[in-house]
This record gives sequence, C-alpha cells and structure tokens, in this order.
Amino acid sequence: MQLSDLALWQHQRNAVDMCLGYFASTPSKGALVQHPTGTGKTGIMAVTGCLRAVEGPVLIICPSAALADQLTREVGSEFWRKVKAPTEWKPEMVFQLLPKDIGAAADRITSRAPAERVVVITTVQALQQIHATPTRYARLVGLFASVLFDEGHREPAPAWARAVRGLKAPTILFSATPFRNDIKLFDIDLDHVAFLSFHDAVDRHLIRNITIDPTPLPSSVQEFAGAVIARRDQAIADGSLPPNAKVIVRANSADGVRDLFDAFKAKLGNRHDGILGVHNRFKLEGDTGAQLRPDVPNDLAARPERFLIHQFMLTEGIDDPSCTMLALFEPFSTERQLVQQFGRLTRHPTPGTVQAPALVVTTMPDEVARMWGGFLSFDRICMENGGKPPLHAGKEVLEKLVEALPAVDYVDGRFRTRVELDGDFTDELRVPRSALVFELGDGFDMDAFQGEIEERLYEMDRIEAGNGGIDDGACRFHLSLALTQSRFLAETLFLSPSLEATIYSKSGSHLYFYDSGGLFLDEVKGLKRRASAAQMRSLLAEGADNRITQLHLKNTDLGPAALRSRSQTARSLARAGVFMGEHLNVVTRATGLVDGTRRAVAFTSSRVREGEGAQASPADFHTWAAQVDTELHAAKPAADLFGRFALPIAAPPITVPANILIDIDDVSEGVRDAAGAPVEFDTNDVCQDIVPDPTGPEDFKFRFSLKINGKSNPVWIKWDKLKQKYWLRSEELSKFKIVGSPRTSLTNRLNQRQPFRILPQNLDAIYAFGQFYSIDLKLAAAGGTGALVLDLLTDVAGLTARTTEKGNLSAPATHWPADSVFDYIDRALTPGAPTTPLGPTFPLLICDDIGQEAADFICVDKGSGSNQPRIVLIAAKGKKPAKGDTGVSASDLYDVCGQVAKNLAYLKADTQALPGSLEKWDKDWKLNGGEVPRMRQGTTAQAFRTAFTAARANPAATREMWMILGGAILSKKAAKREFARATPKAHVLQFHHLLLSTYSTCQSVGVNLRIFCVP
Repeated sequence: MQLSDLALWQHQRNAVDMCLGYFASTPSKGALVQHPTGTGKTGIMAVTGCLRAVEGPVLIICPSAALADQLTREVGSEFWRKVKAPTEWKPEMVFQLLPKDIGAAADRITSRAPAERVVVITTVQALQQIHATPTRYARLVGLFASVLFDEGHREPAPAWARAVRGLKAPTILFSATPFRNDIKLFDIDLDHVAFLSFHDAVDRHLIRNITIDPTPLPSSVQEFAGAVIARRDQAIADGSLPPNAKVIVRANSADGVRDLFDAFKAKLGNRHDGILGVHNRFKLEGDTGAQLRPDVPNDLAARPERFLIHQFMLTEGIDDPSCTMLALFEPFSTERQLVQQFGRLTRHPTPGTVQAPALVVTTMPDEVARMWGGFLSFDRICMENGGKPPLHAGKEVLEKLVEALPAVDYVDGRFRTRVELDGDFTDELRVPRSALVFELGDGFDMDAFQGEIEERLYEMDRIEAGNGGIDDGACRFHLSLALTQSRFLAETLFLSPSLEATIYSKSGSHLYFYDSGGLFLDEVKGLKRRASAAQMRSLLAEGADNRITQLHLKNTDLGPAALRSRSQTARSLARAGVFMGEHLNVVTRATGLVDGTRRAVAFTSSRVREGEGAQASPADFHTWAAQVDTELHAAKPAADLFGRFALPIAAPPITVPANILIDIDDVSEGVRDAAGAPVEFDTNDVCQDIVPDPTGPEDFKFRFSLKINGKSNPVWIKWDKLKQKYWLRSEELSKFKIVGSPRTSLTNRLNQRQPFRILPQNLDAIYAFGQFYSIDLKLAAAGGTGALVLDLLTDVAGLTARTTEKGNLSAPATHWPADSVFDYIDRALTPGAPTTPLGPTFPLLICDDIGQEAADFICVDKGSGSNQPRIVLIAAKGKKPAKGDTGVSASDLYDVCGQVAKNLAYLKADTQALPGSLEKWDKDWKLNGGEVPRMRQGTTAQAFRTAFTAARANPAATREMWMILGGAILSKKAAKREFARATPKAHVLQFHHLLLSTYSTCQSVGVNLRIFCVP
C-alpha cells in the first residue's frame, strides 16, 4: 500500500509521514497533529490507523458517541470510497468498543487472524468507565499497538490522560486547539508535531473564513429571533450567504433552547424554513420541519430545517457545509468552546475554490470578537514558533528563578543562603500543624498514593522541586513551584511564582494531609472518605481543662428574616449563655483550648489545626498527626456545648423526597413572565407533599407543584447522588425570567440558591440550603420543642366562624363583615367589649393594613399605675374550610410568619419610625369599594405615633407579635394530635420547624410571640 494510491491533500500526506516517523522512533512521549476543523483530520486518522494496524490493533478515541459512529463509518468504508482507494486499504475489522462488551471485544481482538488488521473505535467516556473498574481495564492494557486520540475541542480532563496513558501504547493527539493543558496532560514531544495553521488553511481555500457582524442583536428572545431571521434574509439577498444557508443558534440551557425554538417558530409563521431544537433533556416532539429532539439526527445535512437550535450538541460531529451562519444568543464560557462552534461553519463545500466567509451574529459582538481574536493570535504564534504550540517550561522557570537569587541575603531578621533544589529538605521544611483527615480503605498503599500526588501536582501545573520522607515512608512531603496568572491583568500574561508544600502522614486507619495549594484528593483511590463530623467533634472533647472559645454557625432556618450564619467568641461559650434557635444552627467550625493547646476543627471539611503559622518540621507534623489519631480512636465524648446545636450528617440511605417547603421570599424578587410583567406567587402553595410520577423527564421521577399567577406549575425533583444535591426541573417555571438577567430562569435560581427545606421519605433528616441535618422527631416529648410550639398557641372558639381575613365589604361601614378576622380583632380589643378572649383591651388601636404597613393592626397601651406599657403588632389571616384541610399547615402559615419576621424591626427600641404617611390613620381603610375608619381607638394619627414611640422606648414595655388565625388555618387540637404521633407527618414537621424558627426570630430581638387559633 502506497500513499500515492490515495487522493490526499499535501498537508494530510505530511501528517501521515510524521505519524509513521513518530511510531518508528520508539517513542516515550506522545505526538500531535494540529489541524483546523474541516481540513481532513479524519482521513489522517483513517490512513495512519490502517497502516499501523499491520503492526497490531489500533484504538481510536473520540469525545462523543456521534463522532464514534461517524469514525466507524469513515474508517470502515466511506473514507476509502471518497479517496478512491484500492480495496486492500480497507481494514478487515472495524468496530466500536463499549464498556458492556469489553470481554467479548478483547477476545475478538486476541483471536484475530495474523494478517487481520483491527481498528477499534471508542469514546473517552467509555474508556473512563472501563478504567474505573481495574479488572475490566486490565483486559485493554498492552492490547493495542497504537492509540489515536481525537479530543475535538474539549478541555482535556486529567482522568482522560490517565485512562489513555495506562494503555501503555504510543499515542498521537489530534486537535485543532492544542492549548497548554493538552500538551502537558498528554506529554507531547514537540519534535513530533504536524501543523497546519487556520490562516494557511483559509489561504489555501481548504476552509471558510469567519466574519463577525459588529452590530449587537437584541437580548430578548422574541426580538433576537426576528433579528436573526432578518439578517439571514439580507445575507442571502446580497449573495454573501447561499440560498440554502443554515443557521446554528446557540442558547445556554435546555430552557433557553426551547424558548428560542418557540420564538423562531412564532416569527417564521407560515414560512417553510423549518426549525430544529436539540438537547439531551428533550423528548421527541413534533414533526420534521418543527421538531424538538434529544439527539442530532444522522441525516441532518439532508433535512429541511434551516434554523438549528442547541446548547452544546451541534458543536461537533456535524459536517454540513450548508451551516454558514451562527447566531449566539448566549456566549460560550471559554474560547475553546467558541472555536469548536466556529469549526461547524468553516466546512468548505468545494475545497480549492473561493467561498464567502461564514457569518456570526451575536448579542455580544465585542466579546465574541475578542475571544476569536485570542485564538487567531495563538494560531499566528504557532506559525512563528515553527508550527509548535508555545509553552512555558516550568522546570526552567524554577531553575532560573533560583539562579537569580543572591547566594546569601539578610531577610526576616536572619542571613539566609540560597536554596539548593537537589538538597535534602527534611530538616529545612516547615509546615503548619494542620491537616485534612481521611479514613483509609483496605489495601491503601503509600507508594501508590505518592504517585497519585505527583501526578496531580503535574496536572495542576506545579513543578516538583523536591520530596522526601521519614519513618520508613509513613510521612512524606513534596515542595513544588506553582505559576499562577496574575488576577490584576485582564488579557495579558504574567505568571506569579509561589513555592508550595505538601505533606501527609499515615497513622492507624487515617491519613493526615496538608497542601498549601489546595490539592483536591477525595477521588484518589485508597482514600475511603473524609472523617465524619461526629468523629471530628471528639477532638474538642468535654473536659475540666477544655473549653470552646469560638463557634461558626450556619442556620437551617429558611425564614426571610433569619440570620444565615453567625460567629460567637467568648472565653468559654459554654458559660456565655444561649440564644434562641440554637438547635436550628449547625456548627461548621469550632475553636477551643484542649489541654492548654489552641485547636480549631472544621467539621464540614474534616480539618484540624493547632497553633499558628508554619512551624512544624516533617518529624513534628508526623508526631502531631499520631497524637491526634490517638484522640480520634479514643472517641471521647464531645464538648457538651455541641449538644445544643444541629448536626450536619451524610445523606441518609433513602433520599426519596417526601415534602418540600420553598422560601419564596428568597427567589420571588424580580421574577417576570414572558411579557415582562411581575408575577404573583401563591404562598398557600409553598409547602407541598412530593409524589412519585414515572412520567417525569429522564431521571426526574418525583413531582410537586408551585402556583404562580393562579396557575399550578408542575415541578420535577431528583436526588443527584454524585453532587449530593436535590435538583428541580420545570419547563413551566423556566418560562419565568429574572429582571436584569433575562437568561436566568426561575428554575435556574431555585437550583442555584437551593432555598428550600426537604424532608426525605423516612423523615430521618432534613435537607436545607444544600445540606442534610439531623432532626428531632420527638415532638411529644415533655419540655421539648413540640411542647414549646404548643405553648405558643391559644385556642379561641370565636375564631372558628371567622373564615375570611377582611370579609367582602363593598360600601362604607363602621365595622368589617362579621365573618372576618379583622372584625373579631376590632371588637375583642376595643375597651368595653363584653368579652375579652384575646386578653386585656387597648386604649389605642389602629388598622394599618394595605400600603406601607407594619402590621394589620397596631395596639398601644401607655400603661398607668401598676400596668406596664404594652405594644402589639398583629398579623391576621382567615381561611374557609376545604377538603383535605388538616388544621396544621406550613403553607397556610408561611406568609403570616414572613410578615411577622419582616416587621419585627418596628418593635426594637432604637429602630426606624412606623412606615406610611403621617395622616394615614386619620383616613379610611379602603378596599374594593369598602371603607372603614382606620382609627379604631384614639384621637389622631400623630397622637398615636407619639404614644407608640414613647411606649416602645420604655424599657419596661411589653412588646409582642400576635398571629390571629381564623377558620381552617390552624387548630390547636389538630396540632396536639399530630405532635403526639410516634412518627409525625412530613407537613407537620415543616409546620413545627416554621413556627419554631419564627418564635426564635422574635426572641432574638426581645419580642414575645403569641398565636391565637381555633380550638
């Protein structure tokens, strides 16, 4: 077989020659083929693979299943047909390697006939999956004579390189964008590079050039679609695009793809251009010409659609020269992704002839032009560098940096000699007594672990300057140089050097690890997991000479006015008093004195630290780790102080979601519908049971609903075991966008902020703000939190018939309707009332409802004689009975609790004045034609304000928040019954948690909470 048999371009022949020369050189490193997309890399792989298959089986690795299908067709037959190759060029065996078929595939290869040439195609994902199972991966090691790795334009992951290098076969990397990570991870020998620049490929008319329209497109979906259609029509009319021009349209999410699909469909109307939307989260929907699908159709080039909308699925594996225009609604996050997308436009229909450039239009033309310009600069520098990617040689930088230092210098109060890179650092190295604590798995091997560390240092671009060990290798260390791009420079390059230290000590069944550069180890084999928070708490044990001096806390309370986190410091926090709601807070970090030594423990990261600064030698660190390990194994009882707080826990065995409470206040601000109008959330719907529904999309098989603008919207939920998070998905919620950030949907905001509290099916934990916490289910325990909540409730028989908040008043009146809670409050608190079910009446009473309000009603008693001054803010609510009411509902109470928390500030002695105009209470309350005087007891609004301010400033005044709840909202009898259950229901736990957190919030500012409800 001769290359002259094939109709190849000269740059392809040159690349094949380089590849064959590389294999003949008995290489220890990899080689590189750097050619732009559309210049025939597939052909180079096919020819090289065929010729190398004579020496032994060849493995071709690509980044996607679509590309694997394409390569299988090309290498198996189609490429040879295109180049009119003699029949002997076609390999005898070409097939795809799948993880489930690894045994059969290996047997098929090893049992081949001696002259049978084998080319195997697989994806990098499949290889990684095989690599994760050592017994399966062992079947591949040494099986292949050559590896050809087509990375597309994807950012290479360290795991890719490990999976490829482990095959122990010479490897050639094929890439249009071989940036530093590629060269470093795949250890490319720059003496074996085949290079074709983008500029050269354009000049030879092998590919199209790119033109970026400098006019920004509108950022609204509808206007964007109209502008793109108009711009395509204009380009076709002036001849700069062919009549069959296809437009690739890019969004940044599945929701964005669907929104654009709907917008283009609406704008095209009866035109026959056609729209195709692809995303792996879609189901097949619609017919050819206006279709949503979960995959890229194999016959894409032949299909009639002219507008192709996607997020990432059309950035590779499509070779359609009709794709001549790109419309970027949302930009890519990296220049590599942008270059990859541009590669879909540069396909030349008839190489060697002149073609008009492809057209790019976008909402952000300046940013896109800057990103593309960066790649063109890289391409030009590669040309100037003799066809080799520019690299900084880290080891060389380190050596020159050390050489530039004086032999001796006076620094930090002492004379210091220049470091010797090949010296022994055992006595010189100093590190903090600080370590992450890992549990070790069976068969942990220190030598293998050191190899993993060295590999990860290399992957992080840290050049090892030295290493060593003590105690027969039980404690080992590394010094490495890190080069970091300056954060002060936007575009230009300046690498700041830093010397980093890594040390780890094996003691018992634990590994104590410190790295100054933040090396992430959790995925390293042999490490079981980080030590649990429960284990780490024993390092701050209860003891006569021990004390906790500082706590960092995170609140599990979702209340809108709740403090999200707090820090406390005292000589001894155990003696410094308590704060309300401690049991709702989890300790994330604690510092204290243990046997006279200052120790800090971070429970969320499993880190322990003693002392300050880098003062420990490797021997000191090793001894300290052994001492800490002894304490861990002793498992002494933790300080009693920790028992007052919640404990973060690992995800429970069963994470099936049973109930959710959403903190609407955290996400509702700035939400707009498709027309740009504000939306209204139904707070009666915020606490929902979650039901199984097998019809959900993909692996979202549980559902609840959220009512917005009067319509219930289905929301799907799943537990992501890998990310340890609950994720929400809703096509309906994704139609609502955030003002000022029109590309962010309500679904995005909910997933990003995680502002919800979820109870799993077994009710053995609670999930809040992205973390599981332990909970106390014993609501019936005497003196427990359940009893505290019940003590807040005062049952009032007269509230049973008050089934509305304000009634339906349509004309001026002296009182509110008799079925309203407002009327009950008004009559019960007016002096001279025949009965006083709410307690003593008030001489000053106004209705503050509607507009800028501090409460529905405000009550003031200035006090006289033995009576203390009293101030009360009242939040009222009523509800008609309905089927399914339980008398205990978090949803029904959510907005009332929010109102209480929001208005607490008006009861603080040193806070702002009551809101609203000075004359507000001298006027009537008005709603839907109804009018009632606001001043229920008192003289003038000004006199009421003066009395309120004076009473509030009196240290002896009683300040209270009241909830008065009529009708079917809350029943004390129902609450008692539900609290008495051995296992309370999910919605009851949410109710308990909501009231308890509201009470804690009130107590934190010295305000009492009272709740009046039906019996």
